[in-house]
Amino acid sequence: MREHNVGRLTASELERARRELAASLALARPDSPIRTPILSHMTAIDTELADRNLRTDGSPATYSTIQHTASGP
Repeated sequence: MREHNVGRLTASELERARRELAASLALARPDSPIRTPILSHMTAIDTELADRNLRTDGSPATYSTIQHTASGP
C-alpha cells in the first residue's frame, strides 16, 4: 500500500500536476493499467484542494492522504 501525500505542494503545483495527469489520462487507452494510478493521484489532488478550500472557511486543517493498493505489472 502506498500513500499519496500532496499536502506539501503549493496550490499552483497541485493544479499543474492535475493538468498534466489529465492530459496523460486523455492519451491512455481505456483498458490501460496506467489509468488506475493516474486516477488515484488526481483524486488525492482533488481532495487536497477541496480540504484547502474548507480551511479558508475556518474549518480545521488536515493533511489529505489517499491510500491505495498499486495495481499493474
